[in-house]
Amino acid sequence: MILESIDLINFRNYKELSLSFKKGINYIFGNNGSGKTNIVEAINFLSYGRSFRTNTILDLIKINENHLLVKGTIKNSNKTNKVSIYLDKDGKKINIDNSKVFKISELLKYFNTIVFTPNDVNLMKESPNERRYFLNLLISRLNNEYRNTLSNYEKILKSRNDELKKDNIDINLIKALTYQLIDYSYVIYNYRKKYIDKLNELISLTYEKINNKTKDIKIIYKPFIDNLENYKKEALKLYNLSYKEDLNKKITTKGVHKEDFNIEVDNKDISKFGSQGENRMVILALKLSTYYLKNDNDSKPVVILDDVLSELDKNHEQLLIKYLNEFEQVFITGTGNINLSNTYEVKDNQVILSED
Repeated sequence: MILESIDLINFRNYKELSLSFKKGINYIFGNNGSGKTNIVEAINFLSYGRSFRTNTILDLIKINENHLLVKGTIKNSNKTNKVSIYLDKDGKKINIDNSKVFKISELLKYFNTIVFTPNDVNLMKESPNERRYFLNLLISRLNNEYRNTLSNYEKILKSRNDELKKDNIDINLIKALTYQLIDYSYVIYNYRKKYIDKLNELISLTYEKINNKTKDIKIIYKPFIDNLENYKKEALKLYNLSYKEDLNKKITTKGVHKEDFNIEVDNKDISKFGSQGENRMVILALKLSTYYLKNDNDSKPVVILDDVLSELDKNHEQLLIKYLNEFEQVFITGTGNINLSNTYEVKDNQVILSED
């Protein structure tokens, strides 16, 4: 898929902005604070209806304005779609080809992105919540069943937690909700294991291409239950054993909502033994590897790399750019101009396109 154009109204520092893009690498550069990251943030917003920089969605609206609008034209091999998101204090309004859409998840059928930001270097050192969020977002982008199952699991989990907080707990309801959690957990486990196994086939190869070094890199999945044949039986046993703890803490203490993963490089946990530079390159390799999880070119995501080049020497910069040329469309932001075909200079809230 290709993002052919984007139009912004009242998005961050832009009152109005219209840009056209091309296949391959699109490089957006300018001084810090000039608004280059705002452009790729808007591109990602078209895919997920959220920001990769803030959880306060209304922060995206330009100061002293009360709404924003982002419109994009997305081209696949045999069709072109128009996507728009309007946001104000009352929420979002999404249109695809002039038809209203009521679920954010529908956007992923038309446009999806992979994003790497400077903060991602800390992924393995942050809380398990961040790694589960990465995993859930990744697999939801790839599979509708996973996305729907995860949504159902979260609803049942909330119901079980709400019941555990009551003074008079309905034991039969707790049992029924537990059985439902186990059914959904089994599906979630299978998808997480499947996609982590696939990533393990890709990540070392990707790392070698962007780093020119050979490393044995493994993603180590830490599941709630790791027993495919007797999953539901083992899960029920663990829920029964943890029930007293659930009662004391008034929350469901075990389950796929507590799962985690770590990454080992040559059998060493990078969160404990990896340098900042090694963490950066491994997480970059992890994110770029996800590009290949779907074979259909129309489903391949657009890649966004925000300020990734500033921490790389010239050799690694050239290796990365060479590798990125394999992708259908990439957006990179940076502070200095480099020799690429499609570059956009951001200055004084204006964007100037320079083409070879």
